[in-house]
Amino acid sequence: MADVSLSVRHYMSNRLATLYERQDIREAVKVFTERNLFGGAVLDNVGNLVGILSVTDCIDAALRSGYHSGWRGTVGDKMSRDVRTVDAEDSILDVAKMFMDDHYRRYPVLDDNRVVGVVTRLDVLKALRTIGDSGFPV
Repeated sequence: MADVSLSVRHYMSNRLATLYERQDIREAVKVFTERNLFGGAVLDNVGNLVGILSVTDCIDAALRSGYHSGWRGTVGDKMSRDVRTVDAEDSILDVAKMFMDDHYRRYPVLDDNRVVGVVTRLDVLKALRTIGDSGFPV
């Protein structure tokens, strides 16, 4: 059996947008569309995670702007403040179970209370494949 890590750190992506509460929603849309991202971590002015903004939140902002003249609002206006996170040293198997138990598609990954990446359902599936191929019992 090969030596395999179960740490989220080894499977997460560091392709993560960081946004700020006071940032204009249009700037977030530009970041998402130019970098092909589905969401971003929202930080306060000292770098603490305070929310998540998703593409769905931006679509909502765009649709609502159709009834008004132009896009209005900030990232803080549209973001979700109810954020579930995982630690970089958590077991990827525990994260797999979390995905099975709730509706989230991605979790911000924290290391020492700072956002260091994101882990998605696809990252977990890739990890499970790697772990299974190593002979480690899942």
